[in-house]
Amino acid sequence: KKYEDKKNLIHYGYKSFSQSDEDGIIEEIFNRIGVKNKKFLEIGVQDGLECNTTYLLFQDWEGTWIEMDESHCSKIKKEFKFLVGKKLKILNERIDVSNVNNILKQNYQNNEEIDLLSIDIGLHTYHVLREISSINPRVIVAEYNAKYGPKTKWAVKYSKTKNWDGSDYFGASLKSFELMMEKKNYVLIGCNITGINAFFLRKDLISEKFIDNFSSEFHYENQKIWLTKAFEPDFKIKIDN
Repeated sequence: KKYEDKKNLIHYGYKSFSQSDEDGIIEEIFNRIGVKNKKFLEIGVQDGLECNTTYLLFQDWEGTWIEMDESHCSKIKKEFKFLVGKKLKILNERIDVSNVNNILKQNYQNNEEIDLLSIDIGLHTYHVLREISSINPRVIVAEYNAKYGPKTKWAVKYSKTKNWDGSDYFGASLKSFELMMEKKNYVLIGCNITGINAFFLRKDLISEKFIDNFSSEFHYENQKIWLTKAFEPDFKIKIDN
C-alpha cells in the first residue's frame, strides 16, 4: 500500500550517473523543497563516473568530492578536467571520525549550509556521518545495510585502520540511521528501490509534500542485487564537455 501514495519517492527514481535510481529521487526532493545554493559535498565517489552528484554538475551545481584512492582522483582530474578547479573541487583524503570536521572546516565556513551531502565510504559511513557537525546540509543521502531489516538497531564496530572487505559487514541498519539522524535534526523520507541508499531531510524543510511517516519500518527497502545489476550501463561511460 505504501507505493500507492504518489508522495512516495520511489515513483520518481531514475538513473543518469547514479548507481541505481538515486538521480531521480534527488531531483524530486529538490522539486519539493527548492534549491537554495546548488552546492554539494560527496564523500566516497571512486572515479566519479557513477555517483550521486555527477548529474548535478551537468545542471550547473558546484561542489566537492572527497575520495581516498589516489588513482581514482587522478582519473577524475582527467575525465572531469573541464570542471575541476571551476565547478568541482577534488580532495584526496582518507576520511575518519577524527579528521572529518577538520577537513571540512578547511573547505567550508563554520556550519555552512549546502543543499546536498552524499556519503558512501564502505565500512564506516554511519560513524563518520554521525560525527559531521561543521556543515549544515539540507538533504543527506547515505548508504545503509539492508541485511538487518527495518527494525534492528545495529552498526559495525568502529576501527580507524580497517577497510571494507567486500562482505556484508559494513555501515549500519536503517533503524540505526533513523535514530542517529533524528538526533541530528533530520528525518528519513525514503530509500531507493534497490535498498542501498537512504534519504534524509532536515526537519525545518518537512511539509505536506512528503509522506507523514518517517520510520524505517515504513521506508525500508530490502537490498536487491539482481535489480542493481539491471541498472548497470549498456555503454561505456564517457564524460565530455
